[in-house]
Amino acid sequence: MIDIRKLRYNYPDGTLALDSVDLHIGRGEFLVIAGRNGSGKSSLVRHMNALLLPSEGFVSVNGLCTSQKKHHPDIRRAVGMVFQEPDSQFIGMTVEEDIAFGPENLGLPSSRIRELVDMSMTTLGISGLRYLSPRSLSGGQKQKVATAGVLAMEPECVIFDEVTSMLDPLSRQEVLGAIRRIHAGGTTVIHVTHRLEEAVDADRLVIMDSGRIVADDLPRNVFMEHDLEGYGIEMPVMVTLSKMLARAGFSGRRLALTKEELLEDICQLR
Repeated sequence: MIDIRKLRYNYPDGTLALDSVDLHIGRGEFLVIAGRNGSGKSSLVRHMNALLLPSEGFVSVNGLCTSQKKHHPDIRRAVGMVFQEPDSQFIGMTVEEDIAFGPENLGLPSSRIRELVDMSMTTLGISGLRYLSPRSLSGGQKQKVATAGVLAMEPECVIFDEVTSMLDPLSRQEVLGAIRRIHAGGTTVIHVTHRLEEAVDADRLVIMDSGRIVADDLPRNVFMEHDLEGYGIEMPVMVTLSKMLARAGFSGRRLALTKEELLEDICQLR
């Protein structure tokens, strides 16, 4: 669905943000992109819906080159984006009005707009917030409303750019659950984060550092084969515990990614 080749990007001040990046994302994938602050991950995903354009190289979405402005409407309809600060995305006075804004701008019939608003609110579990002001909500609720607004436009792919970074643990889990439901419905999901525990159930994990991709594999393989702390990001707690047990001679059948897998491995050591 998304094809990136030899992508380089320089900001106006001359800072090199991306350096010869190659990445190919298939339809229906759940891809996590992780890295320390300044690693280039947000710059990369902003190229996927033509918010940024390459200084060098090539980016295409569904075969449409992002460097050609005539393709931008189709690209941005195919690839929706939810940002770190949801307040900057709100337009409507109520949750319902805000979610309806995108489909209205697509010129859809009123009956279809109502269907899409109801569908997206149900998917995100926010139907009870319909008549409230989005700015009066909690951080987690705001992110769900922002996500519903993107989902109502029926994108083929949704990018979540650090959407959990400012949330409390409960809100973070609620938003992650919503992201998983969206992917389970067949939508391609790209989740940008610096919390590697959010990558354990992804199809692929990409690690970025200094504008380059330094790892791209199944999450379990990335955790096993790379020293991620050297790239300024911490391993998931369960992965760290599993490695500690292995070094102590209590090796399980595999590297555990979740507490359920770690408990299963420990029980088999008895």
